[in-house]
Amino acid sequence: MSDTHEPHPPTANGTTSQIPKKQILLNAFDMFTPGHLSPGQWKSPSDRSTTKFESLDYWTNLAKLLEKGGINALFLADTYGGYDTYEGSLDECVRRGAQWPMGDPVIPISAMATVTKNLAFGITASTSFEPPFLLAKRFSTLDHLTKGRIGWNIVTSWKKSAFKAIGLDNPIEHDQRYEQADEYLRVLYKLWNASWTPSAIQLSPSSDIYHDPSQVRQINHSGKYFELSTPHIVPPSPQRTPFLFQAGTSSAGSEFATTHAEAVFVSSHAPSVLAPKVQKLRALAQQKGRDPASLKVFATFTPIIGRTKEEARAKYEEARKNASVIGGLVLFSGWTGIDISQFADLDQEISVSDSKEKNKILSILDNFTTPSEEVPRWTPRVVAERAAIGGLGPVAVGTAEQVADEMERWVREADVDGFNVAYVTTPGTFEDVVDLLVPELRRRGLYPEQKSESAEAWTAREKVYGRGQKQLREDHVGRKYDWDVYVEEEPYKAQTEEEAREELAEA
Repeated sequence: MSDTHEPHPPTANGTTSQIPKKQILLNAFDMFTPGHLSPGQWKSPSDRSTTKFESLDYWTNLAKLLEKGGINALFLADTYGGYDTYEGSLDECVRRGAQWPMGDPVIPISAMATVTKNLAFGITASTSFEPPFLLAKRFSTLDHLTKGRIGWNIVTSWKKSAFKAIGLDNPIEHDQRYEQADEYLRVLYKLWNASWTPSAIQLSPSSDIYHDPSQVRQINHSGKYFELSTPHIVPPSPQRTPFLFQAGTSSAGSEFATTHAEAVFVSSHAPSVLAPKVQKLRALAQQKGRDPASLKVFATFTPIIGRTKEEARAKYEEARKNASVIGGLVLFSGWTGIDISQFADLDQEISVSDSKEKNKILSILDNFTTPSEEVPRWTPRVVAERAAIGGLGPVAVGTAEQVADEMERWVREADVDGFNVAYVTTPGTFEDVVDLLVPELRRRGLYPEQKSESAEAWTAREKVYGRGQKQLREDHVGRKYDWDVYVEEEPYKAQTEEEAREELAEA
């Protein structure tokens, strides 16, 4: 499929019209750690992931490469604790460099922004560990300094090791995490959207007025989880609210995503497993009064690209040689709560009931215990073969044409809008994407052409929704907190035991 447009059925007068193909959005997927989704590849002579901590050079060089390829965004994952489910210990996580050590993804952003004009940045940050005010201040500042190129990947933290690191014994229960996160987002909307008018900054030297205080509103919030009485301390940034990503397709995660997220990050091993989840997300978004097509879905995707099939296969075999099988099992065990080291039979089928840990990612557990044509049975042997390269997501090995075919299949069968492209080696995988895959996608009319250097830069949100859409869409819940429509809410009042009994009786 190489034509720019697919023909439409003939019209009444016998002519045909052309329907533009769905444009594919590509994010580069990285993490401030040597072993992201393909642990062990640091052993390759061409890999530079071990230099991430040495200086800013790794990050600025990567940003310039992605800018050259017209990549939508650099999506930076993060985690706040090590994986200690495998063998009930952190040892193998540390030993294999399985997302360990871990730097702060916020720190390199400003440096990367100075060497790019169009590349957006998606930064992972948790709603579990800091007050909303601090996160609002940081993201507003970044949105200013990058001229609106900031996105936030919203996560609710689940690792026991992460909670222990900040002095708490146990993580918050799964569904309660999302209830807390919902309030967190609503506090942020108040700060970002309701606290300042566009005309608050006066800059009047003659009258010694910098700001008009009547145009800056104090936000008073008294909720179930958060208390706050303050105006936002940063003036409105280009987007006000950063572009909002969210990961997770559990029931609570889907409810949260379809309320707050503009893009949902998903991971699955087969489009047949993912398709019903995407369909559910879009249906929920529509029920909430949102355009279901405006909810963009990004799937994990790991390409191994060669100029020939033989070259791609050789790269894959090299990756297999360097792969840390134990490192992959550490990640799988941590994500799913299944200590796979306890399986004596390598061909025993893995099921949800094998997950003994309370703290895990439910959507990943579901994805990687659900069979498909690609994986009829999940067993320790299958996990060992697949977990060390690409984090159990799809790995496409072939020429740019073959990889583009596979991407089109996922778009067609799962209704995804784009991909978070994970690397095997860095920057090698990203170089192949920029030099080989992007030109092939452009040849098919599936990827935007490179903007001229003189063209005005677009914000992160405009790159997804189009020129002029700098702020949240009108059908997004965050617009209910705009300055001119904002109404301060009544303080939260805990339900009494009698009210709870009455509610149960009515139900």
